[in-house]
Amino acid sequence: MAGSNKVALVIERDFRTFFSDRFLLVVMFVNFLIDLGVSGLSLSAMIKGYGNYFLYIAPGANLITATVAAFQSGRDVWRERIIHDTHSYLLILPFSKTRFALSRLLSGMLRTTVMVIPGTIVIALLYRLSLPLFLVGLGIVFVYSAAVCGLSVSFASVANSLELFATIRSTVQVYLSFFSTQFYPASILPQAFLVVSAFNPMTWAVQAFRGLQTGTVEVGLLLPLGGLSAVLLLMGFLFYRRTMEF
Repeated sequence: MAGSNKVALVIERDFRTFFSDRFLLVVMFVNFLIDLGVSGLSLSAMIKGYGNYFLYIAPGANLITATVAAFQSGRDVWRERIIHDTHSYLLILPFSKTRFALSRLLSGMLRTTVMVIPGTIVIALLYRLSLPLFLVGLGIVFVYSAAVCGLSVSFASVANSLELFATIRSTVQVYLSFFSTQFYPASILPQAFLVVSAFNPMTWAVQAFRGLQTGTVEVGLLLPLGGLSAVLLLMGFLFYRRTMEF
């Protein structure tokens, strides 16, 4: 019970840190609306032959918001290490280092999922999802956020300058967005590109969400997403745990 209470305290602390920057939260939701409304409608008007292209790319707008929110976990870790110099203080708290690292990653996943609930509701309304399928959609976001939190914390654990961390973050966001099936179906991708996109969690997350529109849950898409997310989350844990040995 005591261990559970400590995990809850870590998650509560991270939530307070995250929601203290209300301007950032507003910006993320506005960006979602811009991606969905402006970009989505513009692209759907230009691209024909793939059915309703607006509905096709709509989940991607929400997952991009999830990507930005999940990367805040890495930003928090980086700021604690480099700017605020609170990393050493956190390590002397009466808390096992392993549990502390896992708690930070879990809090990032939960924060991301909560942050994109409004966007997920919008997509669910567009797709006319039932409540159970809406909850599955939130689950997809939660699992996807594990991959991005793992990536962001990994890079934050090794980057010693803001420029390096910002460059890596931008590179990862480009990879997630444009080396996946967010904007185009797998059937038109070159073979080499297709192989790369298969190792992109965005590919499986966006396709799994699109599958909900048919009223079914495609387990064949959830398994690769879960596997990739587990590997990347483990990587984030190992890199973050390594910073606690110095």
